[in-house]
Amino acid sequence: MRFSQTGSIRMTAWFEQLKSIVNRHEADADEHALARAGAVILFEMAAADDEYQAQELRMVQTAIEGAFGLSGEELEELMAEARSLRDQSVSLHDFTRSLRTGLERKQRDALVGWMWKVALSDGHLDRFEEQLLRRLADLLGVPHEEFIRQKHLALEKS
Repeated sequence: MRFSQTGSIRMTAWFEQLKSIVNRHEADADEHALARAGAVILFEMAAADDEYQAQELRMVQTAIEGAFGLSGEELEELMAEARSLRDQSVSLHDFTRSLRTGLERKQRDALVGWMWKVALSDGHLDRFEEQLLRRLADLLGVPHEEFIRQKHLALEKS
């Protein structure tokens, strides 16, 4: 099948028009969607060894405060929503997909660093935590070299 240059331009214009119609009927963008998705991932790390430790929960809060600049009631509300979403979720793919597309590579690298800090914050790295972290890093599009670099950085600080 061959398209002419003008046919391609018309198809692009049609597609853009279609997107604008669809977007017109969607709800306003959620300004905290990425922070919430990040918190869900961090809560998953905290629960990977089948229990939330107080140190892990503090690390999740510190990560969300630092990475997304939230504090006070806004932070508490987002944390409660994220924890509830994590507890109800059957898959993390929607969260990792929005983080992969919504964050720049350096931000995703930093998120992997925070995941390592959460996993190490209770003083014990469970094998399930490391497996989950590897899988999440892959879903976030973080290369293995960066995964290992972030692990070493987190180990130095723990």
